[in-house]
Amino acid sequence: MPSRRLLAAFGLLLLALVATSRPQRVGDAREYLAMAMNLSRLQSPALSRGDMIQIERQLEQVHFTGLPLAFHRQLTDAHGRQDFFHFWFYPALAVPGIWLTAITGLHPNYAFVGLNVLLFLGALWVVSTRLVWWLTAAVFCSPVLWWIDKSHTEVFTFSLLAVAFVLLREAPWWSMICLGAAATQNPPHAVLMAGVAVVALVVRRDAWRTSRFWTGAGIAVALALLHPMYYMWRWGLPTPQLILGTRARVPTIQELGAVLWDPNVGLLFHAPLLVLTMLTAVVVVGVRARRRLAEAEVWLALASAGILLLSFAQTTNFNNGATPGVSRYAVWLIPLTIPVFQRAAAVVLPRSHRWFVGLALASCMWSIVAFQPRRPENYCAPTRIAASLWTRWPSLDNPLPEIFAERLSGEEPGLVPVATPDCAKVLLIGGQWPVPCYPQSVPGACGTPNALCYGNRKDGGYHFVRVPRPADYDFERRRTWTWNPASARGIVRVLERLRWRDLRWIRQSAPGAMVRAAYNVSWTYGLQSDEQLLVYVAEPRQGARLELRLPGTMTGSLIDPATGDDIQPVQIGTPLTGLVGVELPAGRAAIVVALCRRR
Repeated sequence: MPSRRLLAAFGLLLLALVATSRPQRVGDAREYLAMAMNLSRLQSPALSRGDMIQIERQLEQVHFTGLPLAFHRQLTDAHGRQDFFHFWFYPALAVPGIWLTAITGLHPNYAFVGLNVLLFLGALWVVSTRLVWWLTAAVFCSPVLWWIDKSHTEVFTFSLLAVAFVLLREAPWWSMICLGAAATQNPPHAVLMAGVAVVALVVRRDAWRTSRFWTGAGIAVALALLHPMYYMWRWGLPTPQLILGTRARVPTIQELGAVLWDPNVGLLFHAPLLVLTMLTAVVVVGVRARRRLAEAEVWLALASAGILLLSFAQTTNFNNGATPGVSRYAVWLIPLTIPVFQRAAAVVLPRSHRWFVGLALASCMWSIVAFQPRRPENYCAPTRIAASLWTRWPSLDNPLPEIFAERLSGEEPGLVPVATPDCAKVLLIGGQWPVPCYPQSVPGACGTPNALCYGNRKDGGYHFVRVPRPADYDFERRRTWTWNPASARGIVRVLERLRWRDLRWIRQSAPGAMVRAAYNVSWTYGLQSDEQLLVYVAEPRQGARLELRLPGTMTGSLIDPATGDDIQPVQIGTPLTGLVGVELPAGRAAIVVALCRRR
C-alpha cells in the first residue's frame, strides 16, 4: 500500500478513535496541561501560587480533576514558584494548540490531541516510506493508540523513537536529533543517542567528515542538555527524578522483565500478536539471512532495549497508572523492532508472505479493539489472565509484591496481607494472614517482621515463596483485618455464619461495593459476594454508621469480633433511594457486620 494511502487510512482511524473518546485525566496530565497553559501566556513553566489557582479553576471548569498542582514541595523556590518533575519541552510544543483551543472554546486537552496526532502521523510517514506497509501498520497500530488523546508523553516518545530507528543507516544525524528530543522528557534516551553516534561511525566510516553528522550531533546534544541544565540552574541537580520516582539499584530479573512478561503490565499478555509478529520476524531473518541479525543497527536496537529496561527497573512505581493495563513503558520498546522488521521484509519468501501479512494485520485488529482511547485507565484490578493464574495455578506467577497488592486491594499503596478470592494465593507480611484465609504455620523466614512471602495453595496446604521487599515502598498494613491468637476463636465463629469461600475483598465505595461510606470510624474492611456482606469496622465512635447499597433485603447481626458473640440483630430493607444507613454502637475496639440476602 503506498504510504499516502496508509497515511490516509491511519488519519481516518485516529479521527474515529478521538471522536468516540472524551478528554480524560490520566497520570500526570494535569501537570503537562498546566505548564502548557502557563507557557501559552508567555510565562515561566514554573508556576506561581496565583498561576496554580487560576489554572486549577480552569481545569475544574472543564472537569479535568486530579491531584492538586501544588504537590511538589521539593521543587518550590523562595518566591513560591513551583517546577514539576516532568520537563516543559513536550508541553511547550502544545502551546500553539492551547492558543487555538482558547479561541475556539475547545477543551484544552485537544491541544495535546492535535500535537500527538501530528507527531504520530509524521513518524508514520517517515517509517512507511522505508518499511513495508503491513509491518509499518503492526508497529503503529499497537498499544500506543490508547495514548493518542492523552496529555501524556507516550506518543511523543514513541514517534521520536520510530523515526530514530528507521533512519539509523540512512540519516543517523536525524536519529540523534530525535533521541535528543526524547531525552528532554526521559534522560536515558541520551544514552541511546550516543549509541547512534557510535553505530553511525561504524556503518558510515566517513560520517565524521560530513557537516550533517556534526550539525545533527550538536543539535541532539543541545536538546539532551536542556533537561539537566534547567534543573541544575533551578535546583542544583540534573533531574528531579533523583528526588522522587526512581531508586538506583541493581534490579532483579523480575523487576527487569516485568514490562515484558508480567501478566498484569507486560507487553506479552496485552499485545500477544504483536510479540508473535516480532518473534516471527526474528525467525524469518535467522533462517533466511542469519548474518543480518548481527548487523550494527540490530545490535543497537537490542542494546537500547536493555538500557530502557534497566532504566524502567529503577522506578519506585512498577504498577504505574496512566495506562489501560499494560505498562506505559512497554510502549517505548515497540519502535525498537523496526530494524528487525526491515530485514524480515527484505528476506521473507513469497510463499510465507501471505501468512506473515495476515499475522501483522491480526495484530492491528487486536490493538484497535483492545486499546481504544475511550477505555478507562485500569491499574487497580488484575487482568483476567492474572486472576486465572492466581486462582487456578497460583505457583506459576509470583509477581512483584507491589503489583499483586495494588491490583487486589484496588488501592495505592496496596494493602497487605492480601489474598485472592477463596485464598488460593496469599501475600503475607511478617507471617500475618488476612481474614477470611485460615492461617497455617509458615517457615521461619516468612515469620520474621516485615518479611514478604507468597502462600500458594497446593495439595490441601500452602507452598511458601519469600520475595524481596521493595525499598522506598510502604505497604498499607493498618487497614487489614488479620488473624491473631487472642481473637482467632471469635473470627472462626463469625466465618461459620457465612459461606466465606464466596467472599472477596472489595474497597469501600468501589464500583459494585455494598459499603458506600463509613462515618466516625477509624477504617473498614469489607468482604462480600452477591448474597453476603461481612464488614469489619475499627474503632466506632459516637455517631458511627455505615452507608450501604444492598441488592435486596438482608438480615444478620452486629458481632463482637473478639468473641464471635452477637451484639444485636440487624434487618435491612432496600429503600427507594438505594442507600440505607446502619447505626453502630460506639466505644468498642471493633464491630463486625454480617449480613445475608433474605429470600
